[in-house]
Amino acid sequence: MAKFLSRRSYRVGKSATGLGLFANVPIAKGTRIIRYWGPKLTSQQADARDNKYMFEINSRWTIDGSIRRNTARYVNHACRPNAESDIIGHLVLIRAIKNIAPGEEITYDYGKDYFNTYIKPIGCKCASCVAKRKRERAEAREKARRAKMRAARKAEKSKPQAGGIDGAAKGRGAKKASPAGTKKQPRRKAARVGKARSATKSRAAAKTRPAKKKTARMLSRAA
Repeated sequence: MAKFLSRRSYRVGKSATGLGLFANVPIAKGTRIIRYWGPKLTSQQADARDNKYMFEINSRWTIDGSIRRNTARYVNHACRPNAESDIIGHLVLIRAIKNIAPGEEITYDYGKDYFNTYIKPIGCKCASCVAKRKRERAEAREKARRAKMRAARKAEKSKPQAGGIDGAAKGRGAKKASPAGTKKQPRRKAARVGKARSATKSRAAAKTRPAKKKTARMLSRAA
């Protein structure tokens, strides 16, 4: 007879999919956790009942796990599980394939047929699939943000630049239609001419002054 953990080693608790089976104590890899209980039915009988707790042993026999005694029915599906099912004769055993910490949910893979029939149409809610969908949504948001930024930059580049064709046209028009501006030109030139004349006078005065001083010296010597 196969040995399993005591009932105190696990508990039924709230899970992302409704109810699940959780570890109360550390469970080592390779430990047989629980047995999948239920009456053994033929394949024809199992097809007639058609409930979600049917565990197929082989092409002839199936276990109906819908009875209340079967606590293993609360073990949920996961795409990256920490346990798996072993079939020994007509016994179905749930065995840990990883070390399971206290408080961690016990899960195993239900198989491709069950997944495609019951889980895929509503979306898998295991931790790995939830994390994958969250990551994909974040990547989609980031992609949309980058596309929006690229569109904004493209629109900014397509705008007419200040001082471009329009600015040049305005500048040419302003030069032609600014008679008031032309009046200021002679004033600036006159001021420059006045400054030049005053500078010339000052230079001429500077040249004549030493001559006067030299004449006075010569008269003083003759006397």
